[in-house]
Amino acid sequence: MPLVHVGVDDTDSPRGMCTTYLVAVLIDEIKRMGMELVGFPRLIRLNPNCPYKTRGNAALSFRVSVSSQRISEMKDLVLGRVESMAMMDEASTDPGVAFFEGEEVPEVLSKFSSKVVREMVSMKEAIEVAKDARVEIHRYKFGRGIIGALAAIGNALEHGRSYELVAYRTAPFIGTRREMDAQSIIDMDKATYPYTFDNLDYNTGEIRIMPHTPCPVYFGIRGYSPEHLQRALGMVKPLQPVERYVVYETNQGTDAHISDALANEVKPLTSVKLLGTVSSMPVTIRGGHVIFEIKDETGSIHCAVYEPTHGFREVARALVPGDKVRVYGAAKKKPRLPLTINVEKIEVIGLVRLVQTRNPVCPRCGHTMKSEGKDKGYQCPKCKFKSKCVRPVEVSVERKISPGLYAAPPRARRHLSKPTTPVYVL
Repeated sequence: MPLVHVGVDDTDSPRGMCTTYLVAVLIDEIKRMGMELVGFPRLIRLNPNCPYKTRGNAALSFRVSVSSQRISEMKDLVLGRVESMAMMDEASTDPGVAFFEGEEVPEVLSKFSSKVVREMVSMKEAIEVAKDARVEIHRYKFGRGIIGALAAIGNALEHGRSYELVAYRTAPFIGTRREMDAQSIIDMDKATYPYTFDNLDYNTGEIRIMPHTPCPVYFGIRGYSPEHLQRALGMVKPLQPVERYVVYETNQGTDAHISDALANEVKPLTSVKLLGTVSSMPVTIRGGHVIFEIKDETGSIHCAVYEPTHGFREVARALVPGDKVRVYGAAKKKPRLPLTINVEKIEVIGLVRLVQTRNPVCPRCGHTMKSEGKDKGYQCPKCKFKSKCVRPVEVSVERKISPGLYAAPPRARRHLSKPTTPVYVL
């Protein structure tokens, strides 16, 4: 039977709803109609720097095996659900839906998806790609959601894949405070890490599997296989009723948003990794943010490690000019401020030797000598030995960091950022 790829995006708003929930409802209805879902539905995180995003900038897609006679029925179901469930009255909600019929996704659509994850794209470009790839698109209001809908269909997960098991709340609890047995989450994390990740932030005690927004999502557990997620689910103890569960295949935790760049190539609203040398002493500014510069053969660029990353700032503070590093992060440009990389990770590649100058030791009694003044040599305060020949001693200073990869804590980590100790699945 024909295979139909369905993409959906931008049906929610900061005040509620969630496109993942709309897709979860659709999937159950499609199954009840006797149509076959092929593989896992996909939750694709797009450019995290997009100014139009609602929260985590995710778009959804799924594949359905359906007879030619029932394709229009399936499409009507999808469009009907978007029209009835999307928050159309919200000014920032611009839903888009895409349908592609065929086994293999066209290359032009895959390339478009990679671009959407890393850069900003225009509506004009999305419409042209849809035409070239023969994708049927439906726009509601301005219809910006077609960008994500197309990207969700086209994403090839070329940087790897992870999975997220999402539990949804029953209607009476949507908008209320989420409740969960915290100890069960701690026990689950200890039993399943690193096969699941970002469940908790141990520095702050914050539970990371539950959002703080008024949406239908109860909790979401991220990991590297559906089997590990099912094991984790069996260990957590929800204190409120769950309406349904869905496991999504995702690009989360893969660094798919990161591109290699030189200093003079960095563009605002992109995420990059940049190899360079620290060229200024880190400075802590008002608010507790740490600022430093790095340079490569093409120029220099500012880097910022912000206060919400807490202990991660100590890595930045421990750098000195001459250290060789690779920084990962989002490039932002604010009025009257230089282009700056908001640092997500720092890979320390090489550290310069730091030295302190100390007074020499008395060759007669071993006591530390004191200076007699410029060009007058040193005198031992204990045995009174004097000499103009002895010289200050250089002593290596122990560095507070060592080569390795350092990352922002879970509470400040983006969905796409790869954990520093991943069990990685290609």
